[in-house]
Order: sequence, then structure tokens, then C-alpha cells
Amino acid sequence: MDVLQSNVRPTSTPQNTPANAAPISSRAQQPGVGTIKEEDMERTAAGLFAANPALVAMMQNKLGSLVGRSSGYIESLPASVRRRVAGLKGVQKEHSKLEAEFQEEVLQLEKKYFAKFTPLYEMRQKIVNGAEEPSEEQVKIGEQQDEDDDDEDQPEAELNKDEGKDVKGIPEFWLSAMKNQISLAEMITDRDEAALQHLTDIRMEYLDRPGFRLIFEFEENEFFTNKTITKTYYYQEENGYGGDFIYDHAEGDKIDWKAGKDLTVRVESKKQRNKNTKQTRVVIADRLRHLGE
Repeated sequence: MDVLQSNVRPTSTPQNTPANAAPISSRAQQPGVGTIKEEDMERTAAGLFAANPALVAMMQNKLGSLVGRSSGYIESLPASVRRRVAGLKGVQKEHSKLEAEFQEEVLQLEKKYFAKFTPLYEMRQKIVNGAEEPSEEQVKIGEQQDEDDDDEDQPEAELNKDEGKDVKGIPEFWLSAMKNQISLAEMITDRDEAALQHLTDIRMEYLDRPGFRLIFEFEENEFFTNKTITKTYYYQEENGYGGDFIYDHAEGDKIDWKAGKDLTVRVESKKQRNKNTKQTRVVIADRLRHLGE
């Protein structure tokens, strides 16, 4: 079960965990208009990096080790030019200090607004799980948004107010949300879906040190006994070149699988022929590590 793999190793997570070095906003970049082919390549790369945060960290460390390495060019310059280059390095040093301050202020701003978002997330959780119904005002605003998003006038379907009265909340809300996120959808297998249908909420919290924690809440299910499964992502204490936060490692809870329900393994059966009696019997092969087939 790749999405919630519990062993201590870098893994990817839902949309709160983007493919870049940290969930903390970095410098805004002017969007480019790519061709369809370029966009496909970008999606592929984004999926690759999202699924391999260790690869991102390795690339960052490798590139960081090249910074400042001499090619011999600077040494070949006249002394007066080398002095100016040294001066530019001093300017860059000041820029890096400001960049680190910028990243820290962005983090504090995100934390400030995260506190404001939290009541909305709690309201969403209650509606999704059927603990509360949305207000008339919320429904009205949502319907107006749907109309604004519709380019063409669609014939309004006849509303049966009695339809779905026995349905509680919004079934499979989180599974649907995850499957609508490209990098996550590529990792979710049919076997995973059966367990992810029981997700009731996904929350995030910041750590006291650089990093964040994702909290997955589940209802009673046939696969494991955990009510919550957490995945904690840590960043290096020191910022990288340019002030960015650098991914370090991730730690996850142990999943307490019920007997025969471990989604990270699968059982294969094979026929075995007795050389002496020529009889054939079915035996259970070793449990194989499930690799997200």
C-alpha cells in the first residue's frame, strides 16, 4: 500500500506534500505557456519527484556540493577583476541572508493563515462524514459557483428530494480527492482503493522544528486496526542555497494489519507436480512484497 507505507523511508503523500523541497511557498515565478508535449513531460517529472523525495534530496545535495567549486577560470582573471568578483560574492551573501529571512516570514505567514483555515477544515470534515449538513447560504454559494464554472447552459435535472436520504455525508470523498491529484492517482492501486475508501479525514500540522505531519483518520475497516496513521516529514535545520528548506527524511507509524489483510504483500498459489505419483497439488508460495502493481 504505497500511499500509507509505514516503514521509515521517504515516501510521497497527498497534495499537501508538493514535489518541491518544502510545503512552504517559495519565490513566485511567472508562468510559462508550454506546449501539450511539454506539459505532459512536466507532469511526468512532477510525479517522479513526488514519488521519490529522496531523489530530490540527493539532487539538491549533489548540486550543493558543486557550488563554489573552482573551474580555474576565476584564478586566470586579472587581480582587479577577481576583486570585483569577490565583491559580487559579498552582494550575493547579503541576498542569501535576505532570502532566508523571506522564507522564514513566508512560513510564519502560512502558519497564521493555516490557523484561520482550520475551522473551515473542521467544518468540511463534519459535512463529509455526515455529522452536520451545510447551511442554506453555503449551498447557495456553491451552486452559484457551479453556474459560473459552466460555460454552456445545461438542462436542470429534476431534483428528487427523497433520493439519497439514507446516504451519510459524502462517501469516498478523500479517495476521490486523491485520485483527482495526478501524482497521487498514479500511485494508488486497486488494492489500495479498498482501504482508502475508509478515510474520514486528512489533516496537517506543523512541527516545532522545520517540517510537518500528515494525519490520516480512518473508520473501522477490514484491513488494519489503526484509527489514525501519521507520516512526519522533516527538513534539514539549515536552509539550502537561496534560503529554501531542504527535505531530510520521513517517519511513519507502524500499520497494524489484520490477519491476511496486509496490502503491502500478496499471496501467490502455484501447482506442484509430484515426480513419483504424478499427482498435482496446489501450494501457497511465499508471500511476496507488494510493489504497487
